Amino acid sequence: MSADGVVDITILGAGPAGLAAAYYAGHRDASVRIIESLEQLGGQVAAVYPEKHIYDVAGHPKILGTKLVELCAEQGLQYGPEVRLGEEVQTLERVNENGEELLAIGTSEGIFLTRALIITAGHGAFEPRKLGIEGIDEWEGRGVHYFVREKDVFRDRTCVIVGGGDSALDWTLGLQDTVKPPIALVHRRDNFRALESSVSEARALEGEGRVRIMTPCEVREVHGDGALEAVTIENTKTGQSEQVPCEALITLLGFHSHLGAIADWGLELEGKRQIRIDPTTCETSLSKVYAAGDVAGYPGKITLITIGMGEAAIAANNAVAQIRGEKVQPKYSTD
Repeated sequence: MSADGVVDITILGAGPAGLAAAYYAGHRDASVRIIESLEQLGGQVAAVYPEKHIYDVAGHPKILGTKLVELCAEQGLQYGPEVRLGEEVQTLERVNENGEELLAIGTSEGIFLTRALIITAGHGAFEPRKLGIEGIDEWEGRGVHYFVREKDVFRDRTCVIVGGGDSALDWTLGLQDTVKPPIALVHRRDNFRALESSVSEARALEGEGRVRIMTPCEVREVHGDGALEAVTIENTKTGQSEQVPCEALITLLGFHSHLGAIADWGLELEGKRQIRIDPTTCETSLSKVYAAGDVAGYPGKITLITIGMGEAAIAANNAVAQIRGEKVQPKYSTD
């Protein structure tokens, strides 16, 4: 960072993609500032599924979210970037300082100057989708959960998981060593959207009596005196209802997400929740503003952590080249 607080590259978001961008920028001898709205490194991996195993990160056949965050932080912070946690980004303007065009980023804590910006803000601000049951909010903290942050919270408890995607299936499998069997897996359709191998494994566990798959079904009521004790589940095909013991109701129905203040910066969007980029450079429609990871969009985009890390490398190298007036070229990291 220069004496007047200007850095070469500012990175919005400290998830795996943001930490990868910090590594690649630091490796190119660029000064870096990371701004993260959460109070911790790791982005949504750390906030939403720290104890979930991740299987599709290159080089890691199987890795816990917390371990992935630790390794990404060790790699991304080795060149000493400035890290600002718990800080909401609000505004983006272009300013001229001593004849140099800079980007001025306004946050809840002040104005910060940078030569280039890489946005790696995941899906932006997000909140969980909730069951359409009257009074469901009153049960939060008393048995209703939208994340699995610590598996031990569910130890020896009867558990119902609602959802048909990868998270629902992953936690049905991942909580086998923790909860009181069988886990009831409730989905409103007969067919799951999750990875086929996960569905097959869950059906095998059902044959062993460790999982109960309930489809096409929906949770209609929650019951308990002070804490959750049971839920009423309706088969939407037959109309029959059943009360199922439940001390922990985990609803994994996805998230409502939005870009927040970033949406007002004049960036061209890809759909409603992604920033359109040129995938060859990861630059957005605004000069010197790049994006990588889930927040970056283009036709055919696949949102995987591995893809985000690759985009982070492209964005960082192109940002460095642009602010230095150089040709884009990698600086290899082997000895």
